[in-house]
Amino acid sequence: MQKHLLPGAALMSLVSGVANAAPVLIGTFIETATTSNPAPPGSTGLGPLGAVGGINGPITFDAPFSGDVVMTVQPAVKVFAGDVYQAFINGVSLGFTKAVPLFGSNFTSGTFTAPVEAGANNFNINDQLLSYVGSTPPYGSAASTITAVPAGFSPDSVAITLDELPAPVPEPRSLWALLVGLLGLACVRTRRSGAVASDRL
Repeated sequence: MQKHLLPGAALMSLVSGVANAAPVLIGTFIETATTSNPAPPGSTGLGPLGAVGGINGPITFDAPFSGDVVMTVQPAVKVFAGDVYQAFINGVSLGFTKAVPLFGSNFTSGTFTAPVEAGANNFNINDQLLSYVGSTPPYGSAASTITAVPAGFSPDSVAITLDELPAPVPEPRSLWALLVGLLGLACVRTRRSGAVASDRL
């Protein structure tokens, strides 16, 4: 059984020795969602006004390499709480930012991750609350005197920050450990082959 320890330990060292490179900032985008912009295709949880609340997207961005994009979404200027944003990358919904009540003290935010290929990609945002103007907000209201989204409710701009996580890169010691492990496995196979040959004799 001991003959398996060297290859196994080397392979475990490879896993533990993988280095995660630092995130690369793609950029921060300031966009404005309005009732005059259509909601992105695939938007869900829309209110009585239907598919409105988009940012006139999709917005194109360039990924420097293939990897995972981390998308952070939050209000650019925190004036009126209550917005909840649905985030999209390349037309695929990544979900919603944190639900918060209208005119409360907390502001929505969310972080999403999606794989992308190197080169041109796109993101989109929908402000779900804008489809509820004149109606009861889906996440309630912190002000008892305001039970519907006011007609004049117009959120300030939304900030979208994109970072990309490169694929993990094996460290030099990990590559060496892998080589040792593969050599160990080769030795085990050679010994087994020799033992089988001697048994046949």
